[in-house]
Amino acid sequence: MPGLLHTEASTKGRLYAAIAAEFVCTFLFAFFGGAAPGSVAAPANGIALAVLVYVSANVSGGHLNPAVTVATLITGHTSISRGLAYITAQIAGAALAAGCHILLIPHASDIGCFAPSHINLWQAFGWETIMTFLLVITVYSVAVGEPSFGIIGPLAIGLAVFAAALTGGGFTGAALNPARVLGK
Repeated sequence: MPGLLHTEASTKGRLYAAIAAEFVCTFLFAFFGGAAPGSVAAPANGIALAVLVYVSANVSGGHLNPAVTVATLITGHTSISRGLAYITAQIAGAALAAGCHILLIPHASDIGCFAPSHINLWQAFGWETIMTFLLVITVYSVAVGEPSFGIIGPLAIGLAVFAAALTGGGFTGAALNPARVLGK
């Protein structure tokens, strides 16, 4: 498996496949992760993300998160046009997941990944920033930087989300993903 971000393809077909992979896999991640009950939310989100990064890594690079895509834009690992297309697909996928929650889950307004509990908005922002930083540095450590950790990379990324959600989920819901918050 190439490094997660070694997918800049020159053909339109590959670009469209990559955008579709970002849309579908972000949808699936937001759908399963956002619907997971609180007691299993951390492992459900970590496992779902690991699986979906494995699914999409060779097609799109497995970003599935605007924060990851923005980081790769800033460091020059993703072109501006591809990055903007990915972010649009990620937000659309998360929004579709939220719509499916409304259709398929009674009291869907009570679920999701961003519900600050017993902390103020600035504290929630601090938690989310630090948890998202953990995710992004994990992505860079195992998937962007050299040497790439190959097939173990997506597992490490999922474990980072699991650890962050297990620790901070009780305070913020552990979104770690702007698309999931916007989709809610």
